[in-house]
Parts: sequence; C-alpha cells; structure tokens
Amino acid sequence: MQKDEITGGCYCGEIRFSATPDVRVSANCHCANCRRAAGAQAVAWIVVKRAQFTFVKGKPHRYETETGAWRTFCDQCGTSLTYETDRRPDEIDITTGSLDHPEDFPPTKDVYPEERLPWVDLIHA
Repeated sequence: MQKDEITGGCYCGEIRFSATPDVRVSANCHCANCRRAAGAQAVAWIVVKRAQFTFVKGKPHRYETETGAWRTFCDQCGTSLTYETDRRPDEIDITTGSLDHPEDFPPTKDVYPEERLPWVDLIHA
C-alpha cells in the first residue's frame, strides 16, 4: 500500500519534514564525503522531487561542502537529513535513516561503489 506522504525528522524531534511518496531512487552511497558527513560506512538515501519536499518543523543547519553541494542537519542533535546539488536542481536526497518508516525504502542500488570500504558488501540485485 502506497502512503500519502513520507515523513521523518531528526533524533531529538526539533526538525520534521514531509515529502510526496514519488521516490525516484533508493540507494546506498559509498562516497567518502557521505561517509565522513554521517560517520558511517555508507549512507542510505531516497531521492524525491525538490518541489515535493518541505521542512514542516524547525529549520535545519545548511552546510556547503567543498564540492558545492548542500547538506542539512539538526544543529541540536546532529542528525544528517538532506543533500542537494546544482547538478540535480530538481531533486533532493533524504537520508533513509531519518525517515519515520525507513523499512519502506530498501536500497536497490549502490552509488560510488568504487569508493566503498573493503569490508562493506554491495547490493547484488
């Protein structure tokens, strides 16, 4: 059953967001930038249309990376929330771990698999 909206937020509850359930991609990113920003071996993301995403509570901190992308996170608890880049101006990536129901969006592919840590397995679809 498809839900009417995707909801999520940060660990402490200060930031909340919603999006329509038109998910374009669900993937694990293995790039060094994502790993460093999240402090994890990989980061699971879903990609939605930018116009269909909104922060409904609070205002996250925006950080511009050395690659010119923007990452948002809660400045109270540190939860990584979104990623945006001018290379894809109509899309926004949402960290799957920040979703209220991450189990609804299993990753179906790997992004930047050549940068993965050697002990991390890739998705074999």
